Amino acid sequence: MLTRVIQLSLILLLVLSGCKTMDEHKQVSALEDTLRRYEGTIRWGNVDNAQGFRALDAAGDPPPPVRADLRVTSYEVVQGPTMLDETTAVQIADIQYTFDERPVLRSIVDQQVWKYDEMKKLWQLQTPVPLFK
Repeated sequence: MLTRVIQLSLILLLVLSGCKTMDEHKQVSALEDTLRRYEGTIRWGNVDNAQGFRALDAAGDPPPPVRADLRVTSYEVVQGPTMLDETTAVQIADIQYTFDERPVLRSIVDQQVWKYDEMKKLWQLQTPVPLFK
């Protein structure tokens, strides 16, 4: 009996997952790809390049330049990505870093809000790139 319930549950899950349109699958895939590229950009210390992930109309002043001796030692996603609606996702990452000048391990929590641009077909960061102080 339990086996039959599990089988029916799996069939139902497969049917429901097939209901997503191809565009929704592409959108989710694009989010995963964008988050992976953003993580890599931050992880390898290219924080200035991470500004390219931000939406042009995102509020806020441009951040100060990043110190050349910044070393990101860890980027760990602690929550997410979580969809708030069809075009908004959030993710929280814990980033550990140090500066060569003063090798003290520091940590910053990066709370990211991502919005899907229907026209451009890409995800854009709505929140500021973290400041490494």
